[in-house]
Formats: sequence, structure tokens, C-alpha cells
Amino acid sequence: MASFGGFIDSFAKVLYVDGTSGLDTNTGSATSPFKTISKAVASVTTDKTLIYIVKEGTYTESRLTSVLNANYEITIATITLRDKTKRVILSLTNVTAGGFIMNKTNTFIGLIIQRPSPGNDGRPYEYFFDGSVINLSFRNCVWDNKPHAPTTYPIFSGNSSGATVRKLEYINCSFLPVFSSKDTAVKDFINCAIANNFTSDDGNIVTTFDADYYTTIQTTTNGVYNGDYAWGSLKYIKVILKTNNKFISTIPKKVSSETVVPKMTNNAAPSGLAFSKGAMGVNEAYLAFNQTDENEGYCSTSSSGGVGFLGYKFTSPKIISKYAVRNGTLDNYYKRLPRNWTFEGSNDSTNGFDGKWEVLDRQSKQIWSTPTTDKVFEIDNIKSFSMYRLNWTANNGATDYTSVGELKMFELLTVPSLIEIPDSNESSFQKYGMNFDSALNLSNRLNKRIDIQSSNVSLGAGKTFTHVIDLNRYRVNNITFNKGG
Repeated sequence: MASFGGFIDSFAKVLYVDGTSGLDTNTGSATSPFKTISKAVASVTTDKTLIYIVKEGTYTESRLTSVLNANYEITIATITLRDKTKRVILSLTNVTAGGFIMNKTNTFIGLIIQRPSPGNDGRPYEYFFDGSVINLSFRNCVWDNKPHAPTTYPIFSGNSSGATVRKLEYINCSFLPVFSSKDTAVKDFINCAIANNFTSDDGNIVTTFDADYYTTIQTTTNGVYNGDYAWGSLKYIKVILKTNNKFISTIPKKVSSETVVPKMTNNAAPSGLAFSKGAMGVNEAYLAFNQTDENEGYCSTSSSGGVGFLGYKFTSPKIISKYAVRNGTLDNYYKRLPRNWTFEGSNDSTNGFDGKWEVLDRQSKQIWSTPTTDKVFEIDNIKSFSMYRLNWTANNGATDYTSVGELKMFELLTVPSLIEIPDSNESSFQKYGMNFDSALNLSNRLNKRIDIQSSNVSLGAGKTFTHVIDLNRYRVNNITFNKGG
């Protein structure tokens, strides 16, 4: 991850929290942040939502479950990623009085987690039981021993009713309390720094800490000052190009992280239409869109051989710029998978047979050698279509029928654009600069041009690199920056 800006851009939605100037009656935008983390969590309506805490300070919540979302995948991250001197403290006054079910992963990055007093139960930071389902990831978090130091586990799961642990991981965390019990539940402690050896996981160090949470045994892999989200060391390296006395940057395309075809239960439910050239018995088209790995999924009609098509009709047109073909669970059915095909879009077809179809991608000699494997294909498409289909002319040798386990489609969310900037001051770098990712790919088609008319801050951070490019003689497809010492 090259910059915190790039980290933010990887989420489908961002909600902002500012404990000083925010209000829980606000909208949660960057200019209208919420005041509390719990309000932001309660406002989540989509997976892959980032709750970004923009102001240092202590955020008091009644318990950990107050800032957990039961139904959506969320990440709560803090400015600790930018500056180790600015602390965001999550203070938990109590523990849960009953069970809590997390259907999706809740991730915490960069927080200092405290218990101000023993509260309801002073042994852990949170206590899950009575049929709870745990789905938690903590990265580069401090588990503090002040004002109160819990004594059992950071997260305790189970009593007579128990708890199901789908995920409970701690990566590059620092544990200051002296916990008295060994870890026996399904938990992972990875590259952590701990005050005593309460877990049997490998890769951790036992150490002591100073007032700034530094370990007395310095390592390159353990604790909050190390790892992908290391405190105080995350770089903001941005790049702006200059050509013909103009400053330019690009906005890369952004594509949905999950298929935008709903989880189909039949060819017409819950919405849209799954269609095919034909189907064998109960192996209908929707089985390629039910988001379930089965023996084969969709199967074309018997004796159809290596010719057929399979597709989906959206309720409204969408721009699909990536698709994936996935096989089923059987490892001896590879010959029945498509080999040569086109991926096509249409706006006037009603059933897949009629209408005009535009070829968006061509593939040939595609083979599978392992079960339940996605073959993913990026396509240079910025046109919206209501219907898309995979239209194959050959499979991998079967003469009876062709099968497709899953056909996934990913929507273009941001059109790749060229930005022209009036200056190269610090504000422009931070707002419009391209993220440093070791290589900048300039060969992708840019479909929109944006002129920026603003800036009044002088360049004060970072360095300017000058490289003169004669575009009359050379075409630049790729610029690579090597990191120096």
C-alpha cells in the first residue's frame, strides 16, 4: 500500500468520524463527519465500508459490540497510520451482556484499545458467549494496560453456550497487559509483541514496552511499529507529471470488488434474468449466478457439444469492465468447460437469441487444471449494456455438453480520466497526485479529461522529479520509480 489516500480509495464507501467537531446528526461525509464511531457503524449500508477517524482523542463506547456491524464488512482505521504522535483511543467501559453475531468481517486498524475500569467484567476487553459468531481482525492495534489491565484474553469467547469463531486474528498488535491464561480457542496471533507468553502461536516476541508503546526488543516484524500498517511510517508518495508546461495526473478506473449479478435462486429471482441457449434438466442458467460452488453449475443441453451461450440481463444498464469464469468442484470435468468464446453486450435483446450483440472480449485456448478456479478477464469497456453473455464456440473436448460453474461480472465505478492541474503545490500533490506503486501504468485508455482551476498553497512537502519527454518521438507506456535508501 503506497499511500493512505490509496488505502481510502480501495473501499466502496467512506464514513468520517471527528470526535471534536463532528455531530451524530451529520451525514458522515468528509465535510460533515459523525461524532461517534458507533453512529458511523450504525449508518453502514454496504460492504467494504471504511470508517475513517480523522481526529485524535479518546472515543468512549459502552462496549466493543457498540462499534461492530452484524451484517456488513467494515474497517475502522485511524490517523495513527499517518502520525504516531496522534493517538486514537477506543475506551470500552463495559463488556457485552449477551451474544453477538457477525456475518461479515469487522477490521480494526491503528487503534489503542483501553478499559477505563473493571466495569461489568474486568477480565477481558470483550466477552462473547450465548451463541455469538465472531468475525474479527485487529491490525497494528495496542491493547493497553491502563487505566485498567484485563487479565485473561483480549477477546474471550464462550461460556456454557459457547461461541463460533469464524475469524479472530491479531496481526502486528502490541499486548501490554499480563494475561494469565494460555490461548486455547481458535485465534491467531501473528507477528505480535506481547508482555508475556499467553499464546502458543509462532512468530511473536515477549517483551516490555516504553511509554510510547515501543518494544524494548526491537524487531522488523513485530508490534504496532511494523507490518503493512506500521505506525508513523506509512508513506504518502504521490506523482504528478509535467509536459509542455502543463501538470497532469490520472484517475485510474475503479471496479467493483464483487460480482454485481445478484445471488440468483431461479432464472428470474431475485431480479433480472439469467438466460442461456439451452439447459440440461435442472442445471439451468441461474446456477452460474447463485454464488455457490457445485459439481458443475450450469450445463448446456445434452448433445450441444462445444457451442452455446450463457448470460444475465440487468434491471438497468451497467458498465461491465471485468468478468470471471469459474469451474465447479469436480476435477475430472475440465473437458466440459468453455475453451474459445466472446464476451458480448446488448441493449436490445430480449432472450439472448435476438438483438444486436457487441463483442467486448475474445478468448481462446482457455483450459482449467484445478477445481473451483476463477479465470478473470479485464476488458476495455466504458459502454453500458443491459445484457451480457458468454458466447462459446468450442469447449475443451466434450461432445455431450458444456458446463460453467459461475459467471461473475464486475461493474466499472470510476471512468479512467486525465486531469490537467494548474500548478504543482502540495495541495495538488495530495489531492490529485497518482499513488506511488513502484510503477505507473500509462497505457490504459483515458476516457475523460478534467480541468482543475484552483490552488493557493506553496509546495512544501515531498520532492519534485523532472523528466523531459518528447511525445513527438516517444510514446510512454510505463514509468518505474525505484525506491532509494
